[in-house]
Amino acid sequence: MKINHQEIGIGIVGCGRMGNLRTSISKTHGSVKYISLSDTIREKAEALGGKVNADRVCKTNQEVIDDKNTHAIIVSTSEPEHCDPVIKALENGKPVLVEKPIALNLNDAQKMVDAAKSNNTSLHVGYTLRFNRHFLIGKQQINENKVGNIISCVGRFYNTQRTGAEILKRSKHISFVNDALTYLVDLFGWYLGNKKPKEIIAKGHGTIYRKDGFDVDEIAAAIITYADGTIVNLAMGYALPKNYPSHGRLVRAEIIGENGVLLFDDDRKEHIGFSDEGMHHAYVDNHTEMALLTSNASGNWALNKYWGPFADETRSWLDFISQGIDCPNTTGVEGLQNLRLTLAIEDSIKLDKKIRIED
Repeated sequence: MKINHQEIGIGIVGCGRMGNLRTSISKTHGSVKYISLSDTIREKAEALGGKVNADRVCKTNQEVIDDKNTHAIIVSTSEPEHCDPVIKALENGKPVLVEKPIALNLNDAQKMVDAAKSNNTSLHVGYTLRFNRHFLIGKQQINENKVGNIISCVGRFYNTQRTGAEILKRSKHISFVNDALTYLVDLFGWYLGNKKPKEIIAKGHGTIYRKDGFDVDEIAAAIITYADGTIVNLAMGYALPKNYPSHGRLVRAEIIGENGVLLFDDDRKEHIGFSDEGMHHAYVDNHTEMALLTSNASGNWALNKYWGPFADETRSWLDFISQGIDCPNTTGVEGLQNLRLTLAIEDSIKLDKKIRIED
């Protein structure tokens, strides 16, 4: 269901890093005239409310969802807390944008998708990688049949040990497969359209983070075979040196079609800044003296405004809510499929066997 209000109110549930960004971006959108906030830690909501001059800071998540002045809800809580506010908002007839992954188990994800369907309300999941301009252009080329039938996708996802440690401290329930490799699962699923995954075989290796008590692999690789024979080859590594000059994920992708290819090298090393004072980092302050000025994978603050894929993703969803403009944001159904595949990758690693994907 599309709600075509020219002026809309947005409720944000969860006022951590992602909620801060979503709120700041929403505040500058021309159609957003009202913002209400909540967080289980009240001080966070009050701090963000003061920062953006929110119209209302609520005591509970339910107050935000029930607020008659909000037309749509953004859920930016930690992953285990997604399900309850998402379902309650959908049952109130309010469209939802929830951060990825949609959930940590298939049961919760299916409940959310079912709630959206039964209440004729839209559910989208935040997968920022789609909104890198070159990946959007890639989708356009595929839609125009420039590469023909896709027969193979190869993707690599890298990040630093220091960033990995910060992610695990922030979200102890997550794995790098479910938090990071899921971006490539989503991107390639989007590119492949209606093709059906058939089976997965994966391997993992981990020693770095287990030394600090986190039961996660820093290296994972998977091959997904589709029903028509298409092969997707994925690999992920959160093992780059702590001070490697990266401000977020480094992605490489190859799309091989019968008529053409798309080759992406998203290392973002073409513009460099250096300072003895330390450079800004998405996760770690003054992480390194060198910065890549097209650096943070999600985007950058510049001239008092947030720019880049994360902002484009948020504004695309707000355009959809306020004006009914079609958006390329990941749907709830796609988010459920992404979770199904990433959990299968993890099962294959743990069980050391091939996993079949059920229709």
